[in-house]
Amino acid sequence: MRLSVPPLAVALALAGLLTPAPATAESATGPGLVRLECDGDRPGSTCTMVATGRPPGPRHVAEFVMTARSGEHVWARDTVHSRDGRARSRPFPLPAEKVTADVSVTKLPERRVGTPLRLMAWNLFVGGTINGQEKTGENLKQMIEYLNEVDPDVLFVVEGYGSGQKILDGLNAGRPAGERFSGAQLTRPEDYSVNGDNLWLYTKLDIEQVYPRYADADITSFNLGGARLGLPNGQHVHAFSMWTWHDLSANWDGHEAAVQNLYGMPRTKTDEQLLQDDDYRRVAMGRAILDKALPSFIGDDDAPVLMGGDLNAWPHLDWTEQFKNARGHAGMVLPWPMTSLFTKAGFVDTFRYANPDAGRHPGRTWSPLSGYRSAPARIDYIFTRGENVRVLGSRIDDRRLPTHQGSALDRTYPFYSDHSAVITDVVIRGAGTGPGRPAVADEPENAPGVWPATPAGTRVPPAELSATATTFKPGIGDPSRAVDGDLTTDYHSDYPEIAPQPHLVTVDLGRVRELSAVRFQPKLRYDMNGTVVKGMVQVSDDGTTFTDVRRVEWPRMTAPNDVDLRGVTARYVRLRVDHGMGGASALAEIIPYEVSQ
Repeated sequence: MRLSVPPLAVALALAGLLTPAPATAESATGPGLVRLECDGDRPGSTCTMVATGRPPGPRHVAEFVMTARSGEHVWARDTVHSRDGRARSRPFPLPAEKVTADVSVTKLPERRVGTPLRLMAWNLFVGGTINGQEKTGENLKQMIEYLNEVDPDVLFVVEGYGSGQKILDGLNAGRPAGERFSGAQLTRPEDYSVNGDNLWLYTKLDIEQVYPRYADADITSFNLGGARLGLPNGQHVHAFSMWTWHDLSANWDGHEAAVQNLYGMPRTKTDEQLLQDDDYRRVAMGRAILDKALPSFIGDDDAPVLMGGDLNAWPHLDWTEQFKNARGHAGMVLPWPMTSLFTKAGFVDTFRYANPDAGRHPGRTWSPLSGYRSAPARIDYIFTRGENVRVLGSRIDDRRLPTHQGSALDRTYPFYSDHSAVITDVVIRGAGTGPGRPAVADEPENAPGVWPATPAGTRVPPAELSATATTFKPGIGDPSRAVDGDLTTDYHSDYPEIAPQPHLVTVDLGRVRELSAVRFQPKLRYDMNGTVVKGMVQVSDDGTTFTDVRRVEWPRMTAPNDVDLRGVTARYVRLRVDHGMGGASALAEIIPYEVSQ
């Protein structure tokens, strides 16, 4: 039952969870007020900030910036433009700490709100060919359909690799003259790798100037390129696509460190050694981009700067003390040096600005294809700089459009690339009527906590279990490894010849037991081939006749997946693997739990 706002606000204050704070007002709209509407008074309750101020009056708009914070920790933030003096934020979970809700309000003439822009940054994985593995052209065709669905105003592309003109033609097919895109190939021929051109910039805005090639000891046009773009109101922005080096990426070492912390294993690398990974070329590239190349293009011009691309570096804003117990962070606080450079240079990480809770919105961009592993890897960014830029919303896309799902292509490649896409809506203050379409919003990841809690019941000892499988790699992939109690050993289906799925893995519990749950632990290696995505949990008393119990669909992650078996009595538990990554099947452990006596 939804509680009324005033009693709930009082209840939250009495519980020590809410500190009402007077809002600040930046102009003649008068002081604004903000309150929380929640569906409960406990941490985790869903809350919305509701702000009110004086109506801005005829031909004016009120710009509300609402923030929920606990001291210096920001949990929610929303920018909303309103004509009636009222605004509502997106929902967010009430944190355990005492929260203060505040609002700033600015009154703007309705024709001076600004120019809305939808920005998109995406690494296309060798021009939409999935590293050359998809040769029919169907993936590139679907990729272009997806781009048209997003309909960005500025698109920052990495790994155009020969598809640049095809993408431009696809974006403009059937598009009216006033909505057509221009494309700029930013990587110059002398900087091509063996795979061809890298950076592109597509835009509906006027390209007033493509900046000349920049090259020094650390970067070339393979790493950075851009253009001056004219806005409809006569203003302009500077837009840049970028890519920095991928070797010694935190993707590998960060995953390993998270697993080792979570399971009490010795660390291969200390936190300090993890941070040093960025020093292999990336930090030098970042400094060259920010301290040398950008000033050479922009000079003293203070027009807004928009940057998007793949940095192969993790975000320091996500790995603070505030989020050390977020899922997959494993207690680590990591001030990553590469992305810190951009914050120090005055840039805003737009995804994290719009979604400040890194636990609920990890923004995983690596990798929808090869799996998200243990620690959330966000390596693709849209940055903005400039006092006239307002961030309205940002999201990560990592799934094909519904019309593209269900095909053989979708089964193997759930997204069009091995990188998620980043989409951000902004307004550039100045002449213009402001946003004309709803701002993008990221879906929260409903997985609080470092790791799922242990299922209810008593774990069946590994010594009382045995396992068989219809396919396995003799020795290193034996099914007995799935019930040996050792998370560092794996069951794996046979290879290199892979039997067609479904694959069956059966655990003999030694006797008939009253079960409470079963935990399926994916293998914890960086290589996630075989990780189970879809299947059916079945049970049997005799090992011959099996009954379906639960159909399962699991994320491409290394976190354990628990299946509730309360009310089930059986001697055998079987997982039918209908789809595993790469057509294979793999598990570190199958852990049954029985009802405690």
